[in-house]
Amino acid sequence: MFDSVTNSLIPLLAAADAATLTVREFDWPVTPLGWLLLIGGTAAVFVWTIWLYLRDSADFSPFWRIWLTTLRLATLAMVLIIALNPSDRTQKQSYRSSRVAFLVDTSLSMRHPADGPSESGTIAPGLSRTDAIKKLMADSPIIETLRKQHEVSLFTFDSALSGPHRVFPRIVEPSPAAKDPRSNPEPPLDWDEVLRPRGLESRLGESLTELIRQAAGRTLSGIVVLTDGVSNAGIDPTTAHDRALAAKVRLIAVGTGTTDQPVNLAVSEIAAPTDVQMGDPFEITAFIQGNGLAGREANVELLMTSPGETEPVSVEKKTTMLPEDGLPVEVKFSRSPTQAGRVTYMVRTSTPTRIAEFNSQDNEQSFSVNVFDRPTRVLLVAGGPMRDYQFVRNLLFRHKSFDVDVFLQTGTRGTSQESNELLASFPDNRERLYEYDVVMAFDPDWKAIPPDSFKLLYDWVSLEGGGLILVAGDVNTPALAGMSDPNNTGAGDEQFRPLLDLYPVMLSSYFSAARFDQDSSQPWPVQFTKEGQSLGFLQLTDDPITSAARWKEFPGVFRCYPTNGHKAGAKVYANFSRVDAEPPVLMAGQPINKGFVFYLGSAEMWRLRAVSEDDYDRFWIKTIREVGQGRAKRGTKRGLLMPDSHKLLIGQTARVRARVLDAKYEPLDIATVTLEVYDPTGRPLTPPRQLRRDPSSPGIFVGDFRVSLPGTYKLELNLPDSREQVTDEIVVALPKLEDENIRQNVRLLTDLVRDTGGQYLTLANAAEELSGLLPDRGEQFYVPERLRTLWDRDWVMYLMVILLSAEWLTRKLLKLA
Repeated sequence: MFDSVTNSLIPLLAAADAATLTVREFDWPVTPLGWLLLIGGTAAVFVWTIWLYLRDSADFSPFWRIWLTTLRLATLAMVLIIALNPSDRTQKQSYRSSRVAFLVDTSLSMRHPADGPSESGTIAPGLSRTDAIKKLMADSPIIETLRKQHEVSLFTFDSALSGPHRVFPRIVEPSPAAKDPRSNPEPPLDWDEVLRPRGLESRLGESLTELIRQAAGRTLSGIVVLTDGVSNAGIDPTTAHDRALAAKVRLIAVGTGTTDQPVNLAVSEIAAPTDVQMGDPFEITAFIQGNGLAGREANVELLMTSPGETEPVSVEKKTTMLPEDGLPVEVKFSRSPTQAGRVTYMVRTSTPTRIAEFNSQDNEQSFSVNVFDRPTRVLLVAGGPMRDYQFVRNLLFRHKSFDVDVFLQTGTRGTSQESNELLASFPDNRERLYEYDVVMAFDPDWKAIPPDSFKLLYDWVSLEGGGLILVAGDVNTPALAGMSDPNNTGAGDEQFRPLLDLYPVMLSSYFSAARFDQDSSQPWPVQFTKEGQSLGFLQLTDDPITSAARWKEFPGVFRCYPTNGHKAGAKVYANFSRVDAEPPVLMAGQPINKGFVFYLGSAEMWRLRAVSEDDYDRFWIKTIREVGQGRAKRGTKRGLLMPDSHKLLIGQTARVRARVLDAKYEPLDIATVTLEVYDPTGRPLTPPRQLRRDPSSPGIFVGDFRVSLPGTYKLELNLPDSREQVTDEIVVALPKLEDENIRQNVRLLTDLVRDTGGQYLTLANAAEELSGLLPDRGEQFYVPERLRTLWDRDWVMYLMVILLSAEWLTRKLLKLA
């Protein structure tokens, strides 16, 4: 019947606090019908009560008649007052400060200079875009000026919104009584750390949209975005502009960075091996990129710092013509190391005439190559003395960078073979097998090898980075192929499963399907795939064009073992060209974890000697090097560091796995091993990283760390209970995404603030004009407290009891019913 409403009847200002207001409230009706019922009902009840009591007391004197009527009317009046629920509401007056949010770009593009070249052709040293923003915010009074009217919050963004890093409250002069001598001032803000460029991408649209969602409200005066306008990931900034219009948020853009087309020359990338055998030639490819220099020449110089030296020495210089802006050009250098150790190379580029470059720090790039002289240990396994086996055995035995052991299955006691050691059986334990870097199997009789050795061989490849070369033949390979036939359900065939899993191809058990034993009267050329044409270890010369010509001189092979295709993780390098439909695979490769398997479908590569003995030697030496590189660069037999990637971008997380064995070459059974990590400046990361044991893989330890500096990180793992040490390196580069367009995008920033009530400013005039664009939007408001009901008191109950008791006693004395 009655609705609860608030009507201010008796405003009272508290004397103790002028900002406190007390209001007396009643639950009055809010509709005409409610008022009619209230007034009419009250009047009817009162009239009926008066009439009833005057009639009951007609025989008494006027005093008693008035006394009884007054007692009952007083009781009804108190009930009416309780029904109206009288209450006192106390409200405190408060103030919401006007708010301003600063959004600062911390992506890597902010490390570029804030201005272009001066008239003298130089750029102010050390004044990056981040430094210019820091100078505005930390060194100028802009924040203190805004704090006179606003509460100022600081946010940053790159790939995501971050903050607030600090909220600067509005400056209010406190009263002496409000000062607390025990309060500690907030520590100063570390501007260098907060504004440090670190993001790999700029998601301006997403970050600004999220900030508008968090900060929008009546008291938000505006959002100030300090950036160079680079937005290379996430949603389009127009989405943030539309969100600002919908939320009525004022946007102000403060731009930094040059607006002119920068002239710049840079070494954008270098492709080079990380580990090479001493004496083996290798190639260094530098990619040179220019902006504003199309059609001009660039000098490219290769410098080298040998082990034990401190100053780099120039080893070769070349000149190249720069293509259109942003398009890299390749410059190649050939090297043949003659000294073991870690060699540091540097590629440096410059123009013949001096130019005012935008960024001279990217004119050179360094990298390291580990030259090792440890002989590659090779185990030759052959089912019989086939020609390829004999030629490869003699080649490796006479080459100073190889140690070769031989297991010839048809050999007898007293057999003489050119090798370091002649084995009587295949290695049957880890200690013996793990001595080797590469195992070459020339059509061996796998059934004559104990089945336990297959699992040992698989673990050696997958877990220890071993290299395996499998050469198919027509004597023993068909028996192994029969084990892989799905229609063959012979008992014990599962014991060959680890071995079959190592093959990159699916061997066919049907000779007649590919006429393997028919029509072998002429050679068929090697048919390379696109994948095989691009592989360096299959090139017979240093130049891909001349190498292709040399392969064309090779007549080819007469026979190739038939296959039923390749496995999902394998790559086909060459096919046997005789069969048109689904030709057998001649060459294929398959990485298995850290190891590598190379398959050759014919044992007739010795025919390449008819073209050139050097080509034959180079084919096998480069193939063995490629297959065995996982083991050759380990440096120790008991440990192996396995970073998920040897090349990372700054800010990414390096995940490192380590394979560690104990003195018996069994998986090491401890909880953690310690990995020492040294950053590009040579300082160790503290505390040292602990690699934790992987419960699912015995002997495998896993850990990670974040890379925050460009350059080379060195990894060192000391093997427990040993003096051996495992080392590796991770190269950290700056991402190219933030360097693709290094000009300030004024158009984007202008469109961003259009129609929002803000405008685009430069850093030069931001300090003077910013405060005038941000009006004070602070507001006063009342904070309501809990209502204090006035009728819910003890005296009210006592008064009603007294009134009702007095009426009852009077009626009793007067002998009224």
